[in-house]
Amino acid sequence: MKKRFLVLTLVSFAAVGCGTGSSTSSGAGGQGGAGGQGGAGGAEPKCTTPQEMLRCDKVLNIAHRGGRRIRPEHTLLAYDQALEDGADILELDVHETSDGILIVMHDATVDRTTDCSGAIQEMSFADLRNCDAGYEFSNDDGQTFPYRGTGLVVPTMQEVFDRYPGTPFIIEVKQADPSIVDHFVEVIRENGVEDKMTGSAFSDSLLLELRIAAPEIPTNMGTNETFVFWGFSFSPLDPEYQPPAEFLQVPPEFDVGDRIVDVLHPGFVPRAHELGMYVQVWTINDEEEMRFLIETYGIDGIMTDDPPLLAKVIDELGVGD
Repeated sequence: MKKRFLVLTLVSFAAVGCGTGSSTSSGAGGQGGAGGQGGAGGAEPKCTTPQEMLRCDKVLNIAHRGGRRIRPEHTLLAYDQALEDGADILELDVHETSDGILIVMHDATVDRTTDCSGAIQEMSFADLRNCDAGYEFSNDDGQTFPYRGTGLVVPTMQEVFDRYPGTPFIIEVKQADPSIVDHFVEVIRENGVEDKMTGSAFSDSLLLELRIAAPEIPTNMGTNETFVFWGFSFSPLDPEYQPPAEFLQVPPEFDVGDRIVDVLHPGFVPRAHELGMYVQVWTINDEEEMRFLIETYGIDGIMTDDPPLLAKVIDELGVGD
């Protein structure tokens, strides 16, 4: 996920809000996990199916890019490890190659994470598959690169679905031009994943396109949609307001240039819950901040690069199973 929303949008809705304010890992070729359980607090998991997990009454452990602090991001190895470490949901980002294969990677280019260079939409799948997806990963500030040459590849969305049939997903459609929404929906439907996922994007127009193409797929709220709700959330809700989506995926605060604006505030989560929405916060990798957000705001989930750390916090606070 990005670290910024659109600044102009935030500034415009900041005025609204402030004016109304009241106070042991599996190998890359091994068997995939079936979904984490976010802590060992109870004898039985609260939610046992992907459909239940998406809306489970506990704090969800969402592996951002598969938990990129722990293993090379967006690789099957990372997803395996994240599920083993207690993740409930895998967060994916999707692009399309020049020959029409949907692949999982955050950036529009392969430069940052592999030994290759170039834009994904200009590369064939065969060329992409020759890239070393573990090449740039280091967990000691670049002193060592333990996954170089170990055979990690950029996975397809299809491979992820095949490997983790019992796991729910948050899937962000990254590529907007040319649009991949129709192909994305086609693959989702072919695999019967519609009710096991949340479709995600920052762009309101892309989300509208996705909702029209596949109204059965739940989505997050886009940038403008989120800040419309944010503005309303400082006061009792307007009875005419109807949220366009079920999930709010937000950072805790935003830098708008001249000041820091809190996205989360005392009314934000309660107002969302009044409307049947779920609040998931990104991207949180600090233990103290995890605890603060859970205890102070009662959020529904956290996206993190460090699923084992979040699993520990969830377990210690007793907000998991």
